[in-house]
Amino acid sequence: MTRQTRLSKTALQDMLINTRKMTSLIDREMAVAASEVKRETVNWVPMWVDWGHTVRSDCTTATAIRSITDKGELLWYVRHDSKKHGYHSIASDPFSAIAEAMEAWRKRKRVRNQWPAVRELSRDLIAGRKHLTLTREDAEQSALCTLGINWFCERLHISEKRTLSGRTAAVLMKVEPQMGFVIFEAAQRSGLWDSHIQSSQQHSIPTSMKLGE
Repeated sequence: MTRQTRLSKTALQDMLINTRKMTSLIDREMAVAASEVKRETVNWVPMWVDWGHTVRSDCTTATAIRSITDKGELLWYVRHDSKKHGYHSIASDPFSAIAEAMEAWRKRKRVRNQWPAVRELSRDLIAGRKHLTLTREDAEQSALCTLGINWFCERLHISEKRTLSGRTAAVLMKVEPQMGFVIFEAAQRSGLWDSHIQSSQQHSIPTSMKLGE
């Protein structure tokens, strides 16, 4: 993956403000002066967010805010009214970005319903009781956003790695709990997840039941 040069604050703000439709130069300058463009770092993604350039979802539960990363990557930062974390979408259309975020949130909810099993698998990976290889494709197929994955990998200097051992991923999960989503995806792909669940269920059965007493 080729590293992109980070741009200056002024260049980034100008690029972001210029995405507003039918906005005069004076209006753009006033937007910056009025602090409508704010600095935020969410889920490892450093960006400028234009709170004066938003689109509300049809279901009125989420808002897409036009944003730009430090590398000049334009995105829609989607925030749900009832969720702590937002979603970064590189879709050009805000409604497509919102749909993408909604699907990711639904997928995250399904995985979080099994989070105790994900944590247990993580402990097994660290202890060496189970083994797993995670791929970049696992990360991209998970409930995480592509921009978040890219920036996380860059911060940890693992952008060039296409695979990661399960043990390393489990250790990273202690730093970034959302790594659990990628572990879950890789475990499902490899078939480890089903055997892990079966093993967990067997261990939870009382000894007397196992013996048929």
